[in-house]
Amino acid sequence: MATIINAETIKRMADEVGHETLLLLLNVFSDELEQYQHQLSAQPTMSQMGEISHSIKSSAASFGADDLASMAQECEFRVRQGQEKWMRDHLPEFRQMVENMANEYKRLASHDNPINCLL
Repeated sequence: MATIINAETIKRMADEVGHETLLLLLNVFSDELEQYQHQLSAQPTMSQMGEISHSIKSSAASFGADDLASMAQECEFRVRQGQEKWMRDHLPEFRQMVENMANEYKRLASHDNPINCLL
């Protein structure tokens, strides 16, 4: 699965907070995703998966990680429905998406002009 970042969301964020702050926020988000990826690798309980999914859903949408936000929303829904088998079956995919996006945002933050990198 390709890791796609919504360029319009990042551009809008850059316009709102400025270039330097954007780079800082991209790094913070990447670090946050790395922490979630580690938590998802540590055999989380259903409750923990629900909390992680909820947190990722909100922040991923804010940072233009639309596919990750959708997956997190689906995971949160499945946890609320008590669908533990579905969640366990999809946990590796979710964890991989989180890891891939953490790497993408770290890479994006390392560019002088991250918006051009997306276009």
